Amino acid sequence: MQVSNDPDLVFYQSKTDARIARLARIARKFPSLAELKWASARALFHAYMVFCILTVFGAHLTAPLFTWLYFGEWRVWRVWNSAKHLWGHGYKMALLVLKGENEGFTFSVPLMVPPASAVDRRLMRIDPAWNFGASCGTCSHCCEKHGCPILDKKTGLCQGYNSFFWRYFNCGRYPTEQREIDYYLCPKWQVNPSTNIQRADSRSSKVA
Repeated sequence: MQVSNDPDLVFYQSKTDARIARLARIARKFPSLAELKWASARALFHAYMVFCILTVFGAHLTAPLFTWLYFGEWRVWRVWNSAKHLWGHGYKMALLVLKGENEGFTFSVPLMVPPASAVDRRLMRIDPAWNFGASCGTCSHCCEKHGCPILDKKTGLCQGYNSFFWRYFNCGRYPTEQREIDYYLCPKWQVNPSTNIQRADSRSSKVA
């Protein structure tokens, strides 16, 4: 590729590059279409939960939607024994939010982050002392902390795996930071040391 030595052309190209870079910086400040979609989905979910709580019987009247969101299942009768307990559980969780206790559930997930079905392994690593590999083994601390009705106590398995709630809120991405591990007394996960280094470098660059 031949590079022009014309000073006017070089000046014009540098000005054009500067404008493109400036426009790119401005564009990055605005959410992408995907981020708007994720935020809209979460906002609609929150609005629907408020509707269910305030109307008392909203979840019953819209049961197929309710069970799809939490269990990934439209056929209400298949999960009703567990789903019916979510009604009272919702009031319990709403009270915790009003009291300011919101460590690692629902509202602690930013609106515009992408859905996740599994922990981000760039942020977390499995504790070397953990004996069950990638599995959670017999541990269900995060489910039992607030008595989640979606946990099948007979099998020890989550009935809402990979549902809307799982992917868009805390369950799928758990944990994302140390305070969530501490809150649920999770014996499996540790914060990846490289994550702490990156965060420290980021804070240092902001101070500089």
